Amino acid sequence: MLQPDLWRPFPIRIKSEHVVSRFRNPRQVASYVLIFVGAVLCTYVAATYLWMYAQQRILLGQWSKHVAADPPLTKLSIPRINLEDVVLEGASSHSLLLGPAHLAETAIPGSIGNAVIAGHRDTFFRHVHSLRYGDDIYILRAGKLFHYVVRARKIVEPTNLSVLRPTKDGELTLITCYPTHAIGPAPQRLIIVAKMVSEPGPAPPTLAKNVSIGAKLP
Repeated sequence: MLQPDLWRPFPIRIKSEHVVSRFRNPRQVASYVLIFVGAVLCTYVAATYLWMYAQQRILLGQWSKHVAADPPLTKLSIPRINLEDVVLEGASSHSLLLGPAHLAETAIPGSIGNAVIAGHRDTFFRHVHSLRYGDDIYILRAGKLFHYVVRARKIVEPTNLSVLRPTKDGELTLITCYPTHAIGPAPQRLIIVAKMVSEPGPAPPTLAKNVSIGAKLP
């Protein structure tokens, strides 16, 4: 008659062999690798977004302290979509990571001419597609407040350079990729065109901060 003690180690060996066989399964190994890669990518994207917004907060702090700096910093504010960001000069891949960027070959924001500002659809210009005719846009620069009103909205091909054309009046053009919620590269561009009004309208208190009282358009 066999003693029970002789059979006790056997299930343990079977369990160990079962665990080893699971890791020998190519599908199982591939699933673990994919989970690991996905976790790394998610962490990288989250860290990149945090870094971008942290850099923009630093720029906003610099704008608050050096409103009359030379050259002055430009602040873009759109109350409808709660956008309030410092605009960087030159639309390079690096500057677009830090905030909206002014195309250097176009007019200076707040001056006569067509000032063009670009931004990524998945970061700072995430909600620009919500703008409609009559919405207010404010440019704060060199201690002055410039008031624009949205007058047009259109979708164009990336090769359409007419949106960069110079104008004889004060105009502000916002550019971002379209469709704004597309996965992967977006094939078209969303264009928002705003016209400068003759006198600045009433600005919310958050916009009036650090701006001279009674500032006039040039």
